Formats: sequence, structure tokens, C-alpha cells
Amino acid sequence: MACSRDEGAVPDFGYNYYPEQQGSFIVYDVDSFFYNDFTDQVDTFKFQLKEKTESFYSDNQNRKTARIERYVKIYNDTIPYSAMTWTLKDVWASNKTVTAAEKVEENVRFVKLAFPVKDEQVWNGNAQNTLDGWNYSYEFFDRPRTVGGITFDSVLQVTQYDDKLNNLIKHQYYVEMYARNKGLVYKKVIDIESQPGVNPPPNFFQTPIMQRVTSGVQYIMTYNSSGTE
Repeated sequence: MACSRDEGAVPDFGYNYYPEQQGSFIVYDVDSFFYNDFTDQVDTFKFQLKEKTESFYSDNQNRKTARIERYVKIYNDTIPYSAMTWTLKDVWASNKTVTAAEKVEENVRFVKLAFPVKDEQVWNGNAQNTLDGWNYSYEFFDRPRTVGGITFDSVLQVTQYDDKLNNLIKHQYYVEMYARNKGLVYKKVIDIESQPGVNPPPNFFQTPIMQRVTSGVQYIMTYNSSGTE
């Protein structure tokens, strides 16, 4: 009997969007903006961040767990990043199972990816923590994208939360992009408020909300480079 050409083919669940290799690291350029409603000023922070898979261990459920060490270099306009040394900032952890990639950030566990990667895949990114449930979904996958001036052949985008600007006094937008065989290459967070106050200017609510922010944060991580050490 003739065999189908696809018989015996291994299904592609998208596991390599979240690779795990001891010693591998990614360096990101980070720009963050904090809107201070007490001073009416915008505090800007710029730095490089290195996330390194330092080692693996078994957690209390006997699961393979990655120890992720996170290092920073704080921007200084008189000293190039290349002349700085990395300073350990904190240590996170992650688990990749047959159904999900989970990451513990500041002691809060998030379900970053759901496997298999497919259209109409929706999951609760906060299923493993006590925060309100957020329905994560794949905006797209296996598309080429240029991030930080580097083109990746296969990228997916997870939309974690998008309020579609329906609220005139608050805007939340959380997305992450992952590239095959690299991992996270881009992250954007907008979580801001725009309160009119006691004496708001004329046409306050007719002005786009991002032009009248009074408090909150914007945070952008962009892939810079990667390697193994």
C-alpha cells in the first residue's frame, strides 16, 4: 500500500518559539516612561537588559525549571554600553510543558504561550496567579517581522490585553512577540490613565488619550542581540 507523503510527520506545536538552552541569552534595549501624577512630569528610564538561561533545576512539582538571571546596564550618555559591566538585577524562572510556556516574573507566574500555536488559540494568561483573568490570544504567527533592525523569518504576536481605547480615562495594551529559535524579541506595555482633574482644559476628552496622560507607564523591550556563554 502506498504511503502518504505526510505519514509519520512530526506535528509542529511551535515549541521552538520558546527555546531553552543553558547559557543562552538575549540582550534587549529597554525604554520606559513613568508618568508621575504628583509632579506632572515624565520620568524616562533607558537601559539594556540581558536575560540568561543560567541553569536548570527541578521545582516542587519535579518539573524541569529554567533559572533566568537578569542583568542590566543603565544608560549613560557619556559611557557606551560596551564599556559597562552587567549588574545582576533579579532572578526569574520558567517552565515549558507540552501545553504551555510559563514564566515567573517578580514571583508572579504567567502563562506566556499555549501549545500548539494555532489560529483562535485563547487561554487565560493569569490562570496560575491571583490576578484578574486575561484572555491571551495569537494575533498572528509564522510571519516575518523586523525588530530592532533585525529581520526574523517566523514571528508570533501574543496579544495579552487590548482595551481598544474604549475607555476615555484609561488605556491598557500588552503585547509580546516571539521568534522561532530565539524566544521573546519584543514586548510593549501601555498602562496609563488620563484624569481630567478639577479644572480640565477645553476639549479634554476630544484629545487622544496618549497626548493627555496623567499617570501610568509605557514600557518597550526590543531585541538587540543574543548568544551563548
